[in-house]
Amino acid sequence: MISYLFMILISLAAVKGQYKFENCGTASDVIQLTHLEINPHPMKIPSSVIFSLHVDASADVISPIKTEFKLSKATWIGNIQVPCTDGVGSCTYDDWCVFCKTCSCPILAGKQIMNMPMEVSTSVPTGEYSVEIRLTSKTGQKGCVKITKIKVEK
Repeated sequence: MISYLFMILISLAAVKGQYKFENCGTASDVIQLTHLEINPHPMKIPSSVIFSLHVDASADVISPIKTEFKLSKATWIGNIQVPCTDGVGSCTYDDWCVFCKTCSCPILAGKQIMNMPMEVSTSVPTGEYSVEIRLTSKTGQKGCVKITKIKVEK
């Protein structure tokens, strides 16, 4: 009985600090996130981090692809939106393909992995973050993903 309880506690501890993601659009959105990897996680200050977005596109998505980021930090009074400063934070970009230079563009129908590198500088406060990313193509095709429990530590 004690070993069974120990295994449950170990399992809960392993899951406790894990980020989560969900598609926040509709099932008919052209772009759906199927898997996410943040490496390393928790993110360390300073460090280089890679967000690996595993997406499934039901059709080709042609540029420009407007990209809106809403970044929030968890605080004792609730989530506070991080403003866009020098292209970092809750920013809107005219084209995903310009923003994510390592991503393949246009986004072709089918499954693909988009590796999005990010630098975590010493100016980033430690804590827990969430981000909502909304994509809208020139022809109105959409995708939306929300990532929560992103940890930043020293």
